[in-house]
Amino acid sequence: MNKLERYYQILGLEPGASLGEIKQAYRDLAFVWHPDRFPDTPHLKQRAEEEIKKINEAYQHLKTFQPIYPNQTSSWTGTGIYSTYWFDADTFYNQGMENARRGRYKQAIEDFTQAIRLNPNHIKAYKYRGLASAKLGYENRAAADANKAAQLERKQRKTTSTPSSQPTAWKFLRQLTGHSNWVFSIAISPDGQTLVSGSADKTIKIWHLPTGTLLNTLTGHSEWVRSVAISPDGQMIVSGSDDHSIKIWHLATGELLHTLTGHFAAVWSISISPDGSKIVSSGQDKRIEIWNLKTGERLPSCIGRSNSVYSVAISPDGQTLASGSCDKTIEIWHLGMDRLLHVLKGHSSWVNSVAFSLDGQTLASASYDKTIKLWQLGTGKPLNTLTWHHSHVGFVVFGANGHLASRGDNTIKLWQPSSGKLVSSLNGHADWVNSVAFSRQGNILASCSRDMTIRVWQCD
Repeated sequence: MNKLERYYQILGLEPGASLGEIKQAYRDLAFVWHPDRFPDTPHLKQRAEEEIKKINEAYQHLKTFQPIYPNQTSSWTGTGIYSTYWFDADTFYNQGMENARRGRYKQAIEDFTQAIRLNPNHIKAYKYRGLASAKLGYENRAAADANKAAQLERKQRKTTSTPSSQPTAWKFLRQLTGHSNWVFSIAISPDGQTLVSGSADKTIKIWHLPTGTLLNTLTGHSEWVRSVAISPDGQMIVSGSDDHSIKIWHLATGELLHTLTGHFAAVWSISISPDGSKIVSSGQDKRIEIWNLKTGERLPSCIGRSNSVYSVAISPDGQTLASGSCDKTIEIWHLGMDRLLHVLKGHSSWVNSVAFSLDGQTLASASYDKTIKLWQLGTGKPLNTLTWHHSHVGFVVFGANGHLASRGDNTIKLWQPSSGKLVSSLNGHADWVNSVAFSRQGNILASCSRDMTIRVWQCD
């Protein structure tokens, strides 16, 4: 076995693995074998120091061993040699993102430029070439790329958008009762058949949404359950609690799969990446943590906040993270580059909730200052401020029909984001509404409240 093959073996990879695979393997192993994990076990700490040294050596060599030629790359054939195939625009783009993440901005600019040559309409390549240019102080180039990306986005929206055929009238269907305390959070499964609710009664309940039948009650948290989410494949539930933990459950059986510990205070918000690989969590301890959904392992990250974080959301393409904080600001991070892109300022009080539009172009934020703000994600510029609420706005959620839902007190308001027009107000809860969830199909909306109930609504 030659030295190169040995490095791949140390990281548990096949020869010819991609940079992304090398990076992920390194992160996973570095977390497992970090010596600080064994402060009270000298022999394990010594072994960890030896393992981490080998892991670092393998990573340093493999991350630089990537034979790159103009319009070409190499892949392992299994016969001891590399075969050649042509790059496409996305390959150059992904390589540029990797270089940018490592701070190699000049190389990243070259990669993004190659991507644009192969695909002149590659919006993300323009966008991130502009960001890399800005890092190097090339302000004119950065501005030109940002303008080009915005121009292409407007053109794309114009050519793909069609007048909405969705009706705007919502009617009340049924009320679900069973929780013995406030209901904080709800989620609807991708197939629209199941609703999950988390409550201050420390339980998670699973309901058959079309009939309102209670299917199961999950117990295990020792304090209030603040947040629940369902994985994109509909197989797992993730819950965050005031007991400082996150739990992963099997939805069909209710089996507890993992308990994640790492927060030091209440977990207020959780979000699952669209590909179902990661969980992002935040809370009172000012920490934003990233976890592997399948294994429950905590992933290394430098993302964090200087104040308690009320809400986190991941963009539809899985590359961008937004967080709303008690410091009145919203931070936008690139998950792949692990870098801060924007700090959005404009709210005069803490930010309770953030949400991405389904096309990933717009971010909505809700605040204790009684306003909702809409932001253009690419530039971080404000688009609109909605001011119909007469009390603090607890949440914002985008629906598949294009509507934006929010709460100001006992009332749910539905907006047309592009115009800021108030479409509908839904009443019926006897106390504050804590959250809503839309079905993926867009025709069902569920709401939960401090009145201990869940109400289900249908769009006519």
